[in-house]
Amino acid sequence: MEIIGHRGAAGLAPENSIDAIRKALQTGVDMIELDVRLQKGVPVLSHDPILEGQIYCPLKQALQEIKGKVPINLDMKELRSVNKTLKLLESYEGDIIFSSFKFNILKRIHDHLPHVEIAVLEKWSGTRAVAEAALLGSKRLHMGERWLWKNFISAAKKQGFDVYAYTVNDVERAEELKKWGVSGIFTDYPDMFTSR
Repeated sequence: MEIIGHRGAAGLAPENSIDAIRKALQTGVDMIELDVRLQKGVPVLSHDPILEGQIYCPLKQALQEIKGKVPINLDMKELRSVNKTLKLLESYEGDIIFSSFKFNILKRIHDHLPHVEIAVLEKWSGTRAVAEAALLGSKRLHMGERWLWKNFISAAKKQGFDVYAYTVNDVERAEELKKWGVSGIFTDYPDMFTSR
């Protein structure tokens, strides 16, 4: 089961920061997830809407820090950030997976880069996640952990989908999800899982 640092390692350092990215790398994560928005035309890391006057970590700086050491999952929050982000990634040599709750964002990315890996982000509806993934040619579902149950994961796997659960900060729940067949978990505390 893959261990994915959520917003870097949001429980160990301020989320979507260089410190959080460094903490995640230090714990030995399999992947790092980061949120992307646009601030004055520049892709930056932020889960919440951009606040005027606040300083955010530029995506470019995050890419320089990770340097292909692990794959990056970019959770795209705004359609308007897609083009600038894709442009910035042209020279990046590491593995990138794009995810979003918004189908139109994933469609835009898929249309620009048909071979890039895309993940459908979904809070609770497995039916919607599978339908959207099928339209995008994706086999990757990122689902809210509290809505996951054994039979859905089993059925999804039989259809060739990989199910990843967010946000898992409990060891017992992670073990249960692993038994059910999830491919990975997003966690704020990757050290709880990578040190085991």
